[in-house]
Amino acid sequence: MAEKTTTTQSHSCTSAYEIDAEGLSHWTETHADAWIGLLETHKQLTRALDAELTSQHGLGLSALELLARLAAAEDRQLNLTALAGASGLSLSRVSRIIDVLEVRQLVARHACPSDARAVHAQLTDAGLALVVKAQSTHFASVQAAFFDQLDDEEIATLARVFGRFAPRAAGQCDATG
Repeated sequence: MAEKTTTTQSHSCTSAYEIDAEGLSHWTETHADAWIGLLETHKQLTRALDAELTSQHGLGLSALELLARLAAAEDRQLNLTALAGASGLSLSRVSRIIDVLEVRQLVARHACPSDARAVHAQLTDAGLALVVKAQSTHFASVQAAFFDQLDDEEIATLARVFGRFAPRAAGQCDATG
């Protein structure tokens, strides 16, 4: 018989998990459907979107995000450290992606005039042209794989729920990926 454990949540009347006779924790069925469903949906969508972008444009989701952030930045350039912070990627990961994009002549690196230790990445015209095409593919794919599967009420509900966890996230994201 499962023992109910009370959680301290301000929005929930029921516990999200139970502890069995061996002391192992298990999500309740509804909570498992919500939590595991969120994780699996994210995994499936990002894999499919990444594969499509890679096959059509030679870009993964992370590379597209970096290019889109550069496109949205003043003078289409950002310090690599700022780019890493904004994207949530490590500086070394950003640097590796920028290396590949630079070989493709989609970005150019240059030293920061005010700090010789800092490096900026600047989007080239070819990079901007690719961002436009890749975003078109990406937005259409997200529309078909995600938004077209939901009605307006469900989208509004998701916006409210995820807005609680990441307030103003969409407004702070200058890479509309």
